[in-house]
Amino acid sequence: MDAAKNKNYVICPRCKQEVYKEVITCPFCRFGIMAWLAGKIDENGDATESKSE
Repeated sequence: MDAAKNKNYVICPRCKQEVYKEVITCPFCRFGIMAWLAGKIDENGDATESKSE
């Protein structure tokens, strides 16, 4: 695959489809791509924020 093309795409951890990085949710399975890339949720959709305060 062309590396220049792939820098704008990621593989959705839930459905394994290639999706554009800038989408808010995966069009195939509705997984939160933007939140996942920002580190707010993990590949299971669970919050990754620290629970110890």
